[in-house]
Amino acid sequence: MGLYNHIHCRAATTYYAHMFQRSFPLFSPCRRTLFGRKEFGNIRKLTTTKCSQGLVEYLNPTTSKIDEEYVVDCYEVPAEEESTRKNAAKTMGQKSLGAFQHLPMVSCANELLGCALKKARNVGPTKGIGNIAKRERNKGAKQLDALTKELALPLRTYVEKFPKKQQLHPYEYSLIDLTFGTGKYEEVLDRVNALRKKVLDVGKNYASLCAKSTSKRDAEEILKEGFSKLEEHYQKNGVVVDELLNIAKVLRAMPVFNVKVPTLCLVGAPNVGKSSLVRVLSTGKPEVCNYPFTTRGISMGHIFVHTDVYQVTDTPGLLKRPDEERNNMEKLTLAALSYLPTAVLYVHDLTGECGVKVYDQFLLYKEIKAKFHERPWLDVVSKADLLLQTSCFSAEILPDSFDFYQIFGPQGAIHVSVQTGMGVEELKKRAISLLAESFALQECAVDDCL
Repeated sequence: MGLYNHIHCRAATTYYAHMFQRSFPLFSPCRRTLFGRKEFGNIRKLTTTKCSQGLVEYLNPTTSKIDEEYVVDCYEVPAEEESTRKNAAKTMGQKSLGAFQHLPMVSCANELLGCALKKARNVGPTKGIGNIAKRERNKGAKQLDALTKELALPLRTYVEKFPKKQQLHPYEYSLIDLTFGTGKYEEVLDRVNALRKKVLDVGKNYASLCAKSTSKRDAEEILKEGFSKLEEHYQKNGVVVDELLNIAKVLRAMPVFNVKVPTLCLVGAPNVGKSSLVRVLSTGKPEVCNYPFTTRGISMGHIFVHTDVYQVTDTPGLLKRPDEERNNMEKLTLAALSYLPTAVLYVHDLTGECGVKVYDQFLLYKEIKAKFHERPWLDVVSKADLLLQTSCFSAEILPDSFDFYQIFGPQGAIHVSVQTGMGVEELKKRAISLLAESFALQECAVDDCL
């Protein structure tokens, strides 16, 4: 009787304390849960706890146990609200950059098959089975089951751990389509999943047949046939695993872009000297050759100024043509400009040696500048040592005209020569100043990119 009164009094005290805390939540910075534990955090998950039946019935007369619940400052949070919050946080995480660095390790098809066969053949029968037929039946079923699992489980991991395209950041989404072709990524994952299902179907079928066999000989024949069928089917369709392995290698090798670090993106027509400028400005070492479209992907370098770090990206060249006629390399450049918060260093070649007419460069520049006019911007005229130096300038020539452009480039452009070093130091200072000034804009753009 004394125990019941003690429990009843404690329950009543907890109830009134609970109601007071809901009404005046700021009065007690150190709060207690229903079970007397001190809590300073926002959320504590309380699991089902064994306690006196009297207390349980007092708190909830309709049930004999306390269900798992979430408690915030000693009052319940609706499960729907918690689920919504978790889903929102999950969505934010899925849309962040860096998914390619968390891909699962993929084994080649032959290696996976060899390991699975070796492990399965080492599986023995359950101990204690005296009957020879039953023992062989048990051994065969267990080996078939083991082989099925060893083949299917890695495939399941690949299907589950490779991110769905809809979960990716828009830039990474574009990278997949432009690198492998539209739909190729999903097709490979679908084929891997189809292989997994077929392996499970064949393996379970033969394991069941072996378990139902009536003699040792039948069990051995079914085991042999089951192994042969699984191996045959895997070898026939296992090429898709190697395709997935290649996709994983390519995606992991892609440069890691940090949206919180100010970034300078070099843009321009093919062969205008972007890669040479990346080498001069940063730690990046892109290929430099005297032919168009040397750069076939996004490459990245870094600028270190005291404790500050900046990113510099080299992009494939653009041509003056409609967007629907652009190749995948050009689309990759536009994707970087569209989805990544970058400052733009636009490179012009007025010598005519890049293979793109100066007038076409002028039109392309106007188009790109109009599309991304909100970006911090710096213009550079490369190969300046090859240009004819002129001091002739007519006041009638408008700075925004082609006549001005073909002589001086855009108004305010820096003239640079990597070969002679002309203008390089000025370019470095201006680039760093541009990145430092754009840091505030970069911080605002991070929210849009996540």
